[in-house]
Amino acid sequence: MNTFMNFAKAVFATCLLMGLVSCASIHSHHGSHPQIEAAFGPEAGAEPLVLKVIATAKQSIRVSAYVLSSPAVLQALIAAKQRGVDVQAVVDYGLNVANDSKGTRRNALAELMQAGIAVRTNDSYRKMHDKFIIVDNQHVQTGSYNYAKSANKNSENVLVVWHDPKLAGLYLKHWQSRFDAGTPFTPQP
Repeated sequence: MNTFMNFAKAVFATCLLMGLVSCASIHSHHGSHPQIEAAFGPEAGAEPLVLKVIATAKQSIRVSAYVLSSPAVLQALIAAKQRGVDVQAVVDYGLNVANDSKGTRRNALAELMQAGIAVRTNDSYRKMHDKFIIVDNQHVQTGSYNYAKSANKNSENVLVVWHDPKLAGLYLKHWQSRFDAGTPFTPQP
């Protein structure tokens, strides 16, 4: 079955790249084999799929984001924290702090911190351009979707690989390296 799922993933990815698939899922009916779900924005469910991923969390959420200011995403992360999920995030320093003239993105990060969510900023790169979420060490959401309200006006893609601890482990290792190199966010008065 693993060979079939790998083949199915490769076919799906090829079709996606060739523009033959606009929004689809690959599901296995045999337990918890990896499943793939995709959505596109602004018209084809990108944000709802991101929110769905966050809502499934039972133990942990790890967010790596270029920008993290979407009210819907913030509320979903805070709701997850309130139901006992360990939520941590690392974001790009430049966009979220240094170049935030209106303070909107800093306020969003402060809101997460006030809810007890660990937030770090990373300035080790020209841009920390990652955009992914790892849930319960087994589900990965990735794609072009920035976790910002403005993303709902852009052409975006969201890809979720459900039930793949090996892939989640690769993403978690990358996430941990960015989080460890980050600095704890401190709200400014």
